[in-house]
Amino acid sequence: MGEEFAVIGKRLARPDGAVKATGAARYVVDIKLPGMLVGKVLRSPYPHARIRRIDISRARKLAGVEAVITIDDVPPKTFNSGLAHIRLAPPLAKKVLRDQYILTDKARYVGDGIAAVAARNKLIAEEALRLIEVDFEELPAVFDPIEAMQLGAPQIHDSAPGNILQHMSYLFAAGDVAQGFHEADYIVEETFYTSKQRHSQLEVGAAIASFDGAGKLTVWSQSQSPHVTRRGLAELFDMPEGMIEVITPYIGGAFGGKSALIIEPICVVLAQKTGEPVKIEYSREEDFLVLPGREPFIQTVKMGIKKDGTITTLQTKIIANAGAYMVSASSIASFNINNFFALYRCPNTAGEIDIVYTNMLPCGPFRGFGNPEAMFALEQVVDMAAERIGMDPAGFRRRNHRRAGDPSWMASLPIASCALDECIEAGAQLIGWEGKRGLGTAKGKSHGIGMAVMSHPSDIYPVYTGHTGVFLKLNADGSANLTVSPVEMGQGSLVALAQIAAEELGIRLEDVHIVTGDTDVTLFDIGTFCSRSTYVCGNAVLRAAREAKGQLLARAARKLQVSADELAVSNGRVYVKRTPEQGLSVAEVAKDAIYNYEGEPLNISGSCSFESTAVSPSFQAGFVEVEVDTETGEVKVSRVVIAHDIGRAINPLSAEGQIEGAVAQGIGFSLLEDYVINRGTGETVTDNFTTYKIPSTLDLPDTEVIFIERPDPAGPAGAKGVGESALVTVPAAIANAIHDAIGVHMKELPMTPERIWEALKAKEIAT
Repeated sequence: MGEEFAVIGKRLARPDGAVKATGAARYVVDIKLPGMLVGKVLRSPYPHARIRRIDISRARKLAGVEAVITIDDVPPKTFNSGLAHIRLAPPLAKKVLRDQYILTDKARYVGDGIAAVAARNKLIAEEALRLIEVDFEELPAVFDPIEAMQLGAPQIHDSAPGNILQHMSYLFAAGDVAQGFHEADYIVEETFYTSKQRHSQLEVGAAIASFDGAGKLTVWSQSQSPHVTRRGLAELFDMPEGMIEVITPYIGGAFGGKSALIIEPICVVLAQKTGEPVKIEYSREEDFLVLPGREPFIQTVKMGIKKDGTITTLQTKIIANAGAYMVSASSIASFNINNFFALYRCPNTAGEIDIVYTNMLPCGPFRGFGNPEAMFALEQVVDMAAERIGMDPAGFRRRNHRRAGDPSWMASLPIASCALDECIEAGAQLIGWEGKRGLGTAKGKSHGIGMAVMSHPSDIYPVYTGHTGVFLKLNADGSANLTVSPVEMGQGSLVALAQIAAEELGIRLEDVHIVTGDTDVTLFDIGTFCSRSTYVCGNAVLRAAREAKGQLLARAARKLQVSADELAVSNGRVYVKRTPEQGLSVAEVAKDAIYNYEGEPLNISGSCSFESTAVSPSFQAGFVEVEVDTETGEVKVSRVVIAHDIGRAINPLSAEGQIEGAVAQGIGFSLLEDYVINRGTGETVTDNFTTYKIPSTLDLPDTEVIFIERPDPAGPAGAKGVGESALVTVPAAIANAIHDAIGVHMKELPMTPERIWEALKAKEIAT
């Protein structure tokens, strides 16, 4: 592709917009199959309890109940519902703990599944649950990870003494941190606490399982990784993968929350028992109770600096609250620490992580995958360090951030492109950084401005198997079917992939028809996460389209009696470069190839199985203005400016939407959202949108987005990721803006009015 594009870089509407806006899109919750039963799950009311006895006889006798299952009816093997052992490269996969059963006889959090029923309707299923008699032996519970590691704390898993699921050290530690601190003129050390944010997607969790007469299993799933889900089910139920089909219809939001294998296995067991399709659909309260949330961290940061602003040493120690099971806790914690050290140049680095079991809801991927938590800590310490030496925080970041040629988050993969300087400059200029900073600390309504920066990889190579496959074919009318497997859950990646294909083939975007959502049809893809869909799948689409284009030009060359090198294609037409009036439409060439009566038929097509060998981190500078009420502690975010190093924006409209949505989610994480449990009973207090507050449109500020386009050599048309990374700077930037407004550093999320008010009172007492 040249630098002038016909389709790439254009603000084009998404093809799924109309069906979603009109309500025509079908989600798992909308699907109804003949004879389909309703599944319901009985969950533990206790955070830690052993089942002495369970009596399901009365439930089985209830009219309309077709099956009741317990741990005795599920495969007698443990698994990891996060499926990390499938995604991770083999050396890392061996470290994945398989610590769950489909149903359990020892509950480890309130909501743990202990039995399930399938019935003719919802009311019968709910009555059947009430008829199941369970004799629980309550056990002591622990919810705080520091308490969980203490001698004498309740033991949650026998395989994890001291409840330490895993201890990890930063793999790329360098230099001598003790010497680095000795050389520093100043040392800044602080501890930060982040909370368990819930995904709060509109569509509640749901799945359907059905077996046909030949024993083939079809699962309708909201999975972000349908091919991985298929393999996970095959392993769990000892079935050939070819006998399992996973269909992923439209998904009503995910943000990482549809990555674990939680609902589907129970549906499968019930479908096996009954011989009928079984659907499980969560209530909103059950969704909050069961689906994994963001992983909370206690993160201590220690930084050594010289008077000129040079960072001599950077060290972190992390305690991660995994909850009751491993799921994805180790991967998230590892991603935190790797991104923590990937942002700044520093000769002396070291980090340690303890991942701890507690009797809480397990943790799963959430937009940013540990990076927002890492930056909440690091970027506040950067501001503290700059303040200590009297240096502008923007200047401190410019001096120290990594650049092209430096190691990325994986030391073996250098950064190929970095436009962070331009992001800082553009964002600071737009928000008026120099004229507004340092004007806060007024009584009443005090205004402040803050910033944060970040880097975030566009793929997770070589940690995960980043393989994706694409198939593309031309139809006789000159349109193309593009078969891809990235899951569309609102992020708009499919329109970007279609634009890449249309650009390479020289046809209109509306002539590229996406085929997706079925593992029987699509080639393998590892999953939709880590901002990888446009970056990795886009590369596969580009290569498949180039293969098809080569066939198209070769076929047209024979018809036009010229060499293929003499041809070009654009606007749906293949033409001779030196005489553009000489040519054929793409449709004419494709139709002639398919309906060829001369013994040389061809369906012009291309396919590609692609695995990235780069990560092409995107960079971002986020700037925030806030107003803090010093009497109540209430914070209003009045303006946000995000300057993002995107490489190239394939579809600026979709990319802007990603950033604006991420800003909203980041504001919720920063100021409102807190998954609260009763530390006495373990019960979830915030189990719906009445008690768990997320931002509404009235809470959202003016958000301005700047794209810095410096094409990355590894990305399709130079593109990098944007979906997850857009959230990463928001919490730290808000925290730094609050400090600029009132002179206190907020070290715990969410930064609620109560916490801010208490910090202000503590400041008054101290002064």
